[in-house]
Amino acid sequence: MDLASFNLDLIKKPPVGLVLETNALRTITENCQDALEYHRMIAFLGDPGFGKTRSLEYFSSKKRNVYYVVVEKSMTSKKFYVELLNVLGFTNSFRGSDLNNLIKSISFHLRQSKQPNLLIIDEAGKFNANQLLFLHELRDNTINNTGIILSGPPYFKKNMDGWKLSGREGIPELYRRIQSWIPLQEPTMKEKKAYCQEYGILNDLAEELCDECSDFGTLDNKILEVRIAVIKYLRATEKKK
Repeated sequence: MDLASFNLDLIKKPPVGLVLETNALRTITENCQDALEYHRMIAFLGDPGFGKTRSLEYFSSKKRNVYYVVVEKSMTSKKFYVELLNVLGFTNSFRGSDLNNLIKSISFHLRQSKQPNLLIIDEAGKFNANQLLFLHELRDNTINNTGIILSGPPYFKKNMDGWKLSGREGIPELYRRIQSWIPLQEPTMKEKKAYCQEYGILNDLAEELCDECSDFGTLDNKILEVRIAVIKYLRATEKKK
């Protein structure tokens, strides 16, 4: 094994919570700021591994009155809005409420804020048509001081296009309220190589891994395989000494 292809300190102890200055991060930061300041409703579209979630989490961690929540496939509509209330700081306060009261409570607390708010809803592609209908209600209730970000894969818009064409209740109205659909580009070679270097993989090996991987998620898996192999090699070498 050619150890010249590695920064062994980083191989042994990789960075935690790494956030690279990528095109996706810049696009998400700029548009999230606009949504926060001007109360816009925006949707980001990008394949898994493009850096959507990490960029959205980073933005929400740096700003006040920005609330980040992830849609889970197993969530009912009620569970989603209970989780959103938890994120707003009202843990378990409304667990027994019906869905209408949950949405009204969220709307009330957001409207009472003296500053602009931003709701970031990640994995929005897991919403079904009925769940999006309730989101339409929340948007109308908070439009004067709250922006909303929806983030999902390309099929999120494809699903909404289909529901809109078929006239599903509430979908055409919600669709009209989404002011921008913003596609995110896959990571560039330069970004992927910088990512490899942060994890201690250098030179031709980094370029080889980047050629094989079109996104950060796949690259993460390759980097982990390499790190495990290097660490095992180093341990075996130490034992021989």
